[in-house]
Amino acid sequence: MDYRVSKSIIACTIDHAESAVVRLKTSGTDGYTLCSCNTLPHGLQSIASGKEKRLLTKLKGYCNAWREEEMALCVGTESLLPLPACFPEEATPEEEQEYCNIEAEYFLTKPEEYCCDIARYASALATDHNKLLLFYPAEPCRKIAKHLSDEHEILYAGTAQLPLVYLSKFTEEPQVILELENSSVLLTIAHHGTLEKLSFHRVTNREEAEYFTMNELMENPICRQTPVQVTGTRADKAMMLLIGAETSYPLMPLGIPPSLSISNPQRFATSSPTVVKAISAAMMALEQL
Repeated sequence: MDYRVSKSIIACTIDHAESAVVRLKTSGTDGYTLCSCNTLPHGLQSIASGKEKRLLTKLKGYCNAWREEEMALCVGTESLLPLPACFPEEATPEEEQEYCNIEAEYFLTKPEEYCCDIARYASALATDHNKLLLFYPAEPCRKIAKHLSDEHEILYAGTAQLPLVYLSKFTEEPQVILELENSSVLLTIAHHGTLEKLSFHRVTNREEAEYFTMNELMENPICRQTPVQVTGTRADKAMMLLIGAETSYPLMPLGIPPSLSISNPQRFATSSPTVVKAISAAMMALEQL
């Protein structure tokens, strides 16, 4: 049996009300070992309320337990602007970023205030070089990345969307994720590591969140056939009961696919969506090492 040379990485996720730092390393031929997992009951809400320094100091302390190790960073956002694009088939990552910058100049009023995640996109007419550009406000992700990069090379800094799409490599059926945040509703469908559907809506109240949630679920037949993973600050018991009563669709919390081999999971609480996103980011970044 061939074994991989063991590699390890740190991943940090800052969500709306929680943050997590994990350390993951490769194990055997296709497995992983979770070496460390820490969560904090503070996230973007704390940053917005002026408690940024305290949170970042704690996160940096966790990360610095492994000084100079590469890391991945995911920062939540409730403002996502998707734009389909077609890049040249042989474009390098650097060239793709340059094309992305050109698209931003036409698409955004203040492109310098945005960052962009570039997802492989399998639309009806897509080929391997079709992309979905996901623009989001650069702050606070840019500032947090700068703070943590003193001790670590950051291989990925962006939203959790690309790591979660990567997670679909480990599911037999399409992966459906519904994210219900205070001011947004996001439905993503991915399969084999490629994004097949992304629908984002800004909302101002619970009634709008309920409307767009039901609308998206009913308009996508795949939601009847495969469990919808639900997460987010609005994904409370009342919302889950409403979705279940109105649709009868199978629902479940965001989680790690059962087929994914991660040893030592019993040592840590891995059911938190923030931890799931951090593990996904770590796995995606490990491919670059």
